[in-house]
Amino acid sequence: MTTNDPTNIFEYTDYRKFLADYYTHKKANNPGYSHRVFARQAGLSSPSHLLMIIKGERNLSIKTIAKFAEGLKLSAKEKKYFEWLVLYTQADELPQKAQYFGEIISMKAATSGLYKLEKDKFDFLSQWYCVAIYVMIDLKDFKPDPEWISRRLGDKITASQVKETIDKLLKLNMIEPDPAKGLKQVSGALTVADDTRSMAVFEYHQSMIRLAFEALKKSPQTEREMNGATITIPKDRLPEIKEKIRAFRKEINQLASSYSDAEEVYQLNIQLFSLTASKPK
Repeated sequence: MTTNDPTNIFEYTDYRKFLADYYTHKKANNPGYSHRVFARQAGLSSPSHLLMIIKGERNLSIKTIAKFAEGLKLSAKEKKYFEWLVLYTQADELPQKAQYFGEIISMKAATSGLYKLEKDKFDFLSQWYCVAIYVMIDLKDFKPDPEWISRRLGDKITASQVKETIDKLLKLNMIEPDPAKGLKQVSGALTVADDTRSMAVFEYHQSMIRLAFEALKKSPQTEREMNGATITIPKDRLPEIKEKIRAFRKEINQLASSYSDAEEVYQLNIQLFSLTASKPK
């Protein structure tokens, strides 16, 4: 198990974990360090404030974020990163969390090449066109030309975005140069942190829902299939239904993978969500 460095805040995506590790590190190097010492350095009236925050018993406000940053003796850049960490950790709504996480990933990427790689992974998993371009390489008429790829994607992205995406895919070893087609896919799983994956998945599905709405408005019916069913189920049978959905997706994926001379890229979305609120207890 990898342990984060409490002297490097950019390794963290949970500010409470950072505070806990920071305090443990300071205490180990200075037995006289205490919650009271931190409170004094941060200008806090309560010596138990730090412990309550670490335990999740209280949240930080904008005012106390600044005080904690002072107590931690953070640089200007580290203070801004700490603020994003707090906002991300304490946000309840997924759109807000995704926004804050994007800021966190961007700031991490600006600190070193290692974190830049993490941002590239996040972009691949979260941006619909990164996945689309990766899959497009398997088309029988594929051309590794950014202008051509942009046109084939309906001009939804620019040629410069295509070039940037190809560069990312090469860095991630998702694709490699090929003498015959210019580029070819490289098999292999993309390893990412849980936080990165969860936020990327949210961004990905959000963008795909928007694209599905556009297809509903603009694509001819012969080129799409929109279907749905409103059903009632016992809550304890939900895992069974979810497993059948996953099995269906795998079956379609295997079927599509067996085809040769692919001509177009399609997106299959399957959504299952509750229309009713849980019964009050």
